[in-house]
Amino acid sequence: MNTSELTIEEIIYESGLRINNSLSDRKVLNAVSPLGYTETKLTEGAGLLSEATTLVETQKREYGEVDAAQNAYETQRAEAHSKYMDLLAICKIAFKKDVKAISTLDLTGRRASTLSGWLKQTIGFYRAILANDEWKAALATYGQTEEKISAELAEIEAVASASENKKKEMGDAQNATQERDEKLEELAEWVNDYEVIARIALADKPQLLEKLGIVVKG
Repeated sequence: MNTSELTIEEIIYESGLRINNSLSDRKVLNAVSPLGYTETKLTEGAGLLSEATTLVETQKREYGEVDAAQNAYETQRAEAHSKYMDLLAICKIAFKKDVKAISTLDLTGRRASTLSGWLKQTIGFYRAILANDEWKAALATYGQTEEKISAELAEIEAVASASENKKKEMGDAQNATQERDEKLEELAEWVNDYEVIARIALADKPQLLEKLGIVVKG
């Protein structure tokens, strides 16, 4: 079984043919048992196959969770940024003559694009407003209550958590990939060794070799 030419699904399928059909066919079992591949040893191979199959499924699931975490992060950041930009626009009107507010709240500066810069800029903006009673009172006349501003700050902070969760899920997925690959390599080695034995034991029974998915030349 040349695994370099097979997909992961094909490796699982081909391994299943060799192991499961050997266990279910008494003629095959009787032929390979004297060469060391008893029912017990073949059952060990079936266990490897089961473990590999589980790890393949786990890896797929982990990357599904990565996609979900990425989507959640992007959605939360877009929504929080939209609310931030709305409040920023209101602040530019409410504090257009307040030099301190313009400077402290960075009302005329550029908006940060990196996550770390964005978090620093937005969190600093909201916290500065919430710490200043005069600014809170001014914004309340524009419908921006303290409760609303606090809620928006919480959404900003939730983006940071979503980013951390995305990193965690990616780490889990990478670990799952490594575990999958190691188990597939172990399975492939076991199956390739068995294939050599099967070819010897069933040299005069090509139809049984074909049942195991082993191509017989000539």
